[in-house]
Amino acid sequence: MNTLSRSAALAAGARDVRAHYAANSGLWVMFAGLAVMFLPTFWGLVFISGLWVDDTHAHGPIVLTISLWLLWKRWREAPGLAGFKSAPALAWACFLVAASLYVPGRALDIIYFEAGAFVFALAGIVLMAGGVSLLNAVKFPLIFMIFMIPLPNSLVGPITEWMKLAVSNVTVDVLGWAGLPVAQAGVVITLGQYKLLVADACAGMRTLFMLEAFGILYLNLVHHKSTLRNVMLPILIIPISFTANVIRVIVLALITYYFGDEAGQGFLHGFAGIVLFLAGLLMMMGTDHLLRLLSGRLHAK
Repeated sequence: MNTLSRSAALAAGARDVRAHYAANSGLWVMFAGLAVMFLPTFWGLVFISGLWVDDTHAHGPIVLTISLWLLWKRWREAPGLAGFKSAPALAWACFLVAASLYVPGRALDIIYFEAGAFVFALAGIVLMAGGVSLLNAVKFPLIFMIFMIPLPNSLVGPITEWMKLAVSNVTVDVLGWAGLPVAQAGVVITLGQYKLLVADACAGMRTLFMLEAFGILYLNLVHHKSTLRNVMLPILIIPISFTANVIRVIVLALITYYFGDEAGQGFLHGFAGIVLFLAGLLMMMGTDHLLRLLSGRLHAK
């Protein structure tokens, strides 16, 4: 190789290095801007409004953490990342949607607008960095991130009330079949000398959201090929969650009846919540096993 061609090759290599660092620096600037905009949002969800601390939305930080970890992992694993082409038009469309949600959400304290804007802004950065190819590689973490967005009370409230009443009805029926002295007035259960209020936490919305989120995460991680399992398991999580909450209320009612109100409202009350979630996970995995067997039999025919 002569001196001229060697100089040209070195110059081309230097341009590639400069372009690489320029692209990365621009990417880090966008991530820094994202952090500046949305750290107050997430701080408020935990320490100001407390939505991510209450029973219904406490899964939010877990979903966000898992989503960001999966996004980072799949971004790094994306094949041919250097060859991905940016899609600035689509990226700016996502930024525009994010701004149209963020501005009124921040100004009017509409938290589900504000948190939803984060997903679109992050999608815009992905499109700016690697276009549609990179977006396809990391689409699941972005979709999964939707589960962190707090739902409006106008939607959650009526569903919660209906589920509390349904849980109360089934609990009273089961305890009545067992021969215990039980009566009901709406969501208040009278068992012997004790009265138990089926509160919002016992309605099962938190369990439903968490099981639905982890069920979809589980399906994505294990890469099921069966359409039956992929469609039916998220649907069946709804009755699984309801059943788990009925079991929780029955257990707490029996603890209160036989060991007193202090036992029912003390440590065992919180412990019952942990047992509830574990029972829901076990039922979900058992249901998935049955669906796998059913799917295998259908394919064998």
